[in-house]
Amino acid sequence: MYRHLFSLCLSFLANEPSTIDQINAYQDRVYIEQDTLIFSLADLFDFLQSLNFNESSKEKMDYADFQRQLYQSTLNQDLKAHGGQVVVHHSTGKVETNLYRLERCPPTDQTL
Repeated sequence: MYRHLFSLCLSFLANEPSTIDQINAYQDRVYIEQDTLIFSLADLFDFLQSLNFNESSKEKMDYADFQRQLYQSTLNQDLKAHGGQVVVHHSTGKVETNLYRLERCPPTDQTL
């Protein structure tokens, strides 16, 4: 699912109309605010599931697997190479209820 999450992030950063439309249609649980993508981890997981990314997998991924895969990933490092990063938007002190934000930032040089 990491590949699909990364693809979603890149599409959002590129302002791809189909991605923006999918986000806007998702009933405000994953939403755009001031040119950033706002989400909780659970809502992001549900959103990715709604896009049927998981149907191509032989195994269905549950939320715990998604979290584990996300925490072990290099998402921010990979996104920074493309001018994006995920940061905490609103901290509640609990990962489950925190809101996160995908925002634009200057791309980093990955050749070093």
